[in-house]
Amino acid sequence: MAVLEVYAIRSRMDDRIKYALNPEKTSCMGFPNLNGLPDTLTDAVNCFCDNAYEQMLRTKSYFGKEDQVLGYHFIQSFKPGETTPQQAHEIGLQFAERCFGERFEAVIGTHTDKSHLHNHIVINSVSFEDGRKYRSTPKTFYELRSISDEICKEYGLSVIEKPNVKAGKHYAEWKAEKEGRPTMRGMIREDIDVILAQARTIDEFWDMLRGRGYEIRINERRKYVTVRHPNGERFIRLKSLGDEYTPRQLAARIAAQRGNVVQNIRQIQMQQQNRGKRKKYYPMPHTAAPQKHKKLHGFRALYWRYLYMLGKVKKRQAPRRVRGEMLEELKKLDRYAKQYYFLRDNRLQTGKDVTMFKDALANEIDVLTDRRARLYADLHKPESDKEAICTETKKITAELRGLRREQRICDAIQSAAPEISARLDAASAEQKRVKLKMMGGDQYEHGKHSGRSGIENGTDADRNRSPSRGQRGNEHRSPARGSTPQRETGFGKDLY
Repeated sequence: MAVLEVYAIRSRMDDRIKYALNPEKTSCMGFPNLNGLPDTLTDAVNCFCDNAYEQMLRTKSYFGKEDQVLGYHFIQSFKPGETTPQQAHEIGLQFAERCFGERFEAVIGTHTDKSHLHNHIVINSVSFEDGRKYRSTPKTFYELRSISDEICKEYGLSVIEKPNVKAGKHYAEWKAEKEGRPTMRGMIREDIDVILAQARTIDEFWDMLRGRGYEIRINERRKYVTVRHPNGERFIRLKSLGDEYTPRQLAARIAAQRGNVVQNIRQIQMQQQNRGKRKKYYPMPHTAAPQKHKKLHGFRALYWRYLYMLGKVKKRQAPRRVRGEMLEELKKLDRYAKQYYFLRDNRLQTGKDVTMFKDALANEIDVLTDRRARLYADLHKPESDKEAICTETKKITAELRGLRREQRICDAIQSAAPEISARLDAASAEQKRVKLKMMGGDQYEHGKHSGRSGIENGTDADRNRSPSRGQRGNEHRSPARGSTPQRETGFGKDLY
């Protein structure tokens, strides 16, 4: 029995090759191999183990494909005690020749340092024959796994007939569960269990779930029932919560505990009453949980503040100098709004998120472009269905057009963010300056009114400090000959 795994190599491919061919892990005295290292369970396909990395680099350089996915690392593990090291190496070599021998370079190393024997197979992502890249998808992985199982059957090894494949968890959810922190799916399961214990029918269950603040999508057009937590950003399928949370199983659970509903309600009420006085208050059943606003940061927070500033400029609520500087930017309001909604809809916060999203778009564009090129090649074959191929290519072209549009938006966001940040800082500084100036004027007016009795008495000091009517009318002009200029206040001195 062999279990197959695959990992994409995006950096330091030489380290993967060195690890696969490590003499300490693959040592086997007297083992005959043609392209491998002496006295080791190593071998190579379409290259030599001594300079496999250099040969792969030359292939990449020749076709100009030296970035993105550099190669793929396959691990073929065997059941302990089921095979010998030499036989495991033969299986790995035959697997590499059958799957990649016609187009790709590969190295194979059989590690014997663990209780279970396992092969490390590292292949070049670029074909030496035509320069096309190998794309690892779920479909290709299942095909490779079936080939590995066929080879194991030929050597008399056991095979998993029906592999139990479970849907993988998101890394953030897995890490949160490992650290004991609450997750969105965990909170939904808890709420469903609490409400389910009080419901008599499935319709009553949906109503109680809505009363707690959930949004539910259930109709004939949808295959799956989805719900969104009051604090969640997206809808989640009930099926993804587990087999016990599908609509059919929920109805079965309600029917099974129908006689205990009253007892369950009393028990929940007693739990709520026995909580005592706490600093943190919890929502009672049938009540909507309070909304929590997620704090923005990074590019998304920058765009939100900038759009807010442009809105104030548009409503003439910003200072005059700010309006003058931002007048040209006001023409780009729709463009900036579209970029902000793009960040919001794709849940992108920082520049790193935008870069990762852009890389994912580039990979998807490469896959679709390669697929369309193959369709164009099939179009010239006489036995091909030209109408179906044209329809498929048009669909791929439309999809590529949308992906490239999103790619251009990412480029625009990355290039505009520094300028937006600088303009926003300048506008905020100007607003702060105007606010301080207004505060200084209020203090000055307060001092002037508090000293009104002295002015009425006509003291020389107050006359010099208080501007005359003519000076107030010409406050932006130079002072008249023989007149005393207005004294600067502390705020005015700092501002000007």
